[in-house]
Amino acid sequence: MTTAQPVMSRYLWAAERQATWIPADRLVEDRYHVIAPQLWLDTKPQEPPDILSPLPRQALAYAHLYQYKLHLPQLHGFCSLKRSHETIEIPLLENVPIDSEGKLLPSLLEAWSTATPLYQAYWLWQAIDLWAPLAGTGVLSSLVVMDNLRVDGWCLRLCELIPDYTTASNKVTLAKLGTLWLQALGGANLEIADRLTTLFMKMEAERVSLRDVSAELNRIAIEQAALLPLAWQIAGGTDAGASYEHNEDSYYPTPLELAQDITGGKIAIICDGVAGHEGGEVASQMAVKLLKIETQLLLQELINSQEIVPPEQICNTIGAIVRVVNNTITAQNQTQGREDRRRMGTTMVMALQVNQRIPNHNGVGNSHEIYIAHVGDSRAYWITPHRCQLLTLDDDIATREVKQGRDVPWHSANRPDATALTQALGMKPGELIRPTVQRFMAIEDGILLLCSDGLSDRNLVERSWQEYADRILQTDIPLTEAVQSWLALAHRQNGDDNISLVLMSCQVSTEKSRLGSQLVALGGNRLDRENRSSEGDSGATPQFALSRFINLFLWITTSIGLLAAIAIAIAFFYPDWVENMHHQFFPDRSSQIEQNRSND
Repeated sequence: MTTAQPVMSRYLWAAERQATWIPADRLVEDRYHVIAPQLWLDTKPQEPPDILSPLPRQALAYAHLYQYKLHLPQLHGFCSLKRSHETIEIPLLENVPIDSEGKLLPSLLEAWSTATPLYQAYWLWQAIDLWAPLAGTGVLSSLVVMDNLRVDGWCLRLCELIPDYTTASNKVTLAKLGTLWLQALGGANLEIADRLTTLFMKMEAERVSLRDVSAELNRIAIEQAALLPLAWQIAGGTDAGASYEHNEDSYYPTPLELAQDITGGKIAIICDGVAGHEGGEVASQMAVKLLKIETQLLLQELINSQEIVPPEQICNTIGAIVRVVNNTITAQNQTQGREDRRRMGTTMVMALQVNQRIPNHNGVGNSHEIYIAHVGDSRAYWITPHRCQLLTLDDDIATREVKQGRDVPWHSANRPDATALTQALGMKPGELIRPTVQRFMAIEDGILLLCSDGLSDRNLVERSWQEYADRILQTDIPLTEAVQSWLALAHRQNGDDNISLVLMSCQVSTEKSRLGSQLVALGGNRLDRENRSSEGDSGATPQFALSRFINLFLWITTSIGLLAAIAIAIAFFYPDWVENMHHQFFPDRSSQIEQNRSND
């Protein structure tokens, strides 16, 4: 369900060049306090901003690119700025890379020199991944203004969309981007500096395609990610809610299924039977079962692949799987003569932790890829101790109106029909279903939350995630306990609907991964650790096995040598103490005999 955000301090971005002329501390239109050039604080967030209908040309790009809201800002409203004899309509943007204190997040350039090679490669891959949609909307110039690119942890974000018609005399090309990167990003980490420089030079010389650039950046990122450990926990649960006698939600994996899961807990699914339609429970169960079978086969194929499979190919395959499941439910409707509201249907959100086996000097690593697929209004969130990021966009009337340029997000969310679904599995033929499939990389400790709208309604996730994030990642609370606690909270506050969630805790830091392996050994939470001893024994090369033996031998001999050196040093500097200890533990034999005789 899409709902309006609660009233709070709202920082906005004034997306108009002339807004840079307004000095700091100025109050614009008796409402917007200028914090810095283009960065404004709305002092009356409870009052709606001005809206223009139809949207002006410079604002349509935000509407058409709404599905990329993880990286791009959204249109909030307008401010009419009067100058001499004209009125300038300034677009005001929300979801801008600004922290809670009203400061811009670091620019790509500011973060570049201290970033790891993994972050560097992943940021650039995200920029290239945005190339096609930005080019198709006429705002490709947004990628060549370096100060416009900001980083929020692993995520690349833009301050605003810059129309290409403002830079028509200097058309943006891949060659221009290569030149820019070559000049600005020369301080790449030494591990990947040569490869990036070579790639930038090929871009500049127009000797490489967009697909090739994406493939190379993806390869670098995956190879760097494979050097990191990965511990993976998963737990799920469901609750019928206070107002329901039966539950139309289905999820995977249940505790029993997790114990039998051949993928090691790498698949999570939530399906919510469409309310008001008969057979919602049947549809959700059918969808979970089919998705599980098909994705297990896909994961096995990817593990066995000898080549790196590109993200777009995996996304297309997952999309095809979703359409097959849709068609199966649709065929069941037709067989049973179900029409209109009697048709059974279900929403779905699914996560796959894809393990492409990447050879490296440690043996074989995990590619750390996560693929999210969804249809309907079940959601996926990425949660760390510091932030909660919504990864999906609901397929409902509110979203449709924004994407088609007829409304702005906050206003569309308040429509009476805002939460009515525009698509769900089983409701239309497969060629008309548009599943959204996205790829992310697990390169930081975090929690992937999948849930039905029974949990996300009324912004409950946004209001409660901080109670769980740090405790889960610090293992202060078992994952299964966190699931039950969150379900109980939703039962109390959103009990008018079925509630389901699956938590997938991802730990890539060395300490957490070591803890994960200990939990596996103790038979606690089910974790999936890459490069397990069984896999290593069966899949390691002879060279890798020899290398492990040599490393173990060197460690043992070094440890013995160190202990011997410590013993010699103690004997040299403290001879009296050593002699005293020697007599205590190894008393002279003749003294013992004399003592025994005297006792007799």
